[in-house]
Amino acid sequence: MNIARARDRSSSMHPRHRRRGVGAFGLYARALLREFRWTLLLVLMAVLIGGLLFAITPQPSLGGARTPVDMALFAAWMAMLSQPILTPPAAWYLTVVDSVYPLFGFALIGEGIVRFGMLMVSRRRGEKEWMRVMASTYRDHVVLCGVGRLGFRVLEQLLEQRRDVVIIEKNPDARFLGAARATGVPVLVRDMTEDEALVEAGVSYASAIVIATNDDIANLSVATDARRMNPSIRICLRMYDQDVAAKLADVFGVDVAFSASALAATAVAGMTLGARVLSACTIGGAAHVATELQVTPGSTLVGCSVADLEAAHAVRVLARTAAGAPSAAVESPPLADARLSAGDLLIVHSPLATLPALTEASRAR
Repeated sequence: MNIARARDRSSSMHPRHRRRGVGAFGLYARALLREFRWTLLLVLMAVLIGGLLFAITPQPSLGGARTPVDMALFAAWMAMLSQPILTPPAAWYLTVVDSVYPLFGFALIGEGIVRFGMLMVSRRRGEKEWMRVMASTYRDHVVLCGVGRLGFRVLEQLLEQRRDVVIIEKNPDARFLGAARATGVPVLVRDMTEDEALVEAGVSYASAIVIATNDDIANLSVATDARRMNPSIRICLRMYDQDVAAKLADVFGVDVAFSASALAATAVAGMTLGARVLSACTIGGAAHVATELQVTPGSTLVGCSVADLEAAHAVRVLARTAAGAPSAAVESPPLADARLSAGDLLIVHSPLATLPALTEASRAR
């Protein structure tokens, strides 16, 4: 793939994480609040404690009256800035406040300002500190390990489906790393085999992880680490050998073990949604997949007809195996008025864009 073309394609994407206006401000504010939460908490506690001490003490400068609550809190804040407003202190503990709070304020507020400035510079330059902060705000996202040729194509498909993605790439000179950064997703330049790298990528809160490097041993190690950190995460593991890949799913608790030579990136992106992708193709420039779905008891599909399913989700049901029927008893294609039951196994052809809604409809409510 030509790198320039890859960058052009990346710049034309509109993923969910590319929020504008208020949405972008909210995401940045969340990241900053999370990064500075302990500093803000300590400052708040100091203001509340100092404000309480000012409020319970009669002030000579106020004619012997107690300080109003709002003025007391303001006095504690100003004491941290070395600008006391109630002088002279009316009690020994207020003298301590006026003496100690400036040092406390210098340590907390000064350190916070310096860190904030460094983060803003890091954000503009796309450096690792800001990438780490942004990654920490993501939930229900996909962690993508490796942005080689396959990894970058998987990234493109995930972004087209408006999935939030966090990337881990070990090689700072990786061919597609610049194009991946151009999409705006957080990119952590770290060794994925380190637990800290997975923690920073938010594996504990991710819905899926795609491990797409060409190192089979490292891929397997990361898969087991991801399962340990998040037992419910969906793992899509790349393996060179097709036969070995098929055997690993059951042995190591991997949801999907795939060979890069046997699966297209479109199919891998579909796997992260919880569907078993049987094949993938492109029709009219749009990605399409054939998937195997099982109707779960309690899902909205129970009781609806094949025709209703096709009309509601713009898909085509290619085959149906009724619940309890032998695998050889396949209806292909099923009758349009056939009613679906819990446990029915369906083979469905659909655009990749409609797959999230389809898999959600097949699950129990």
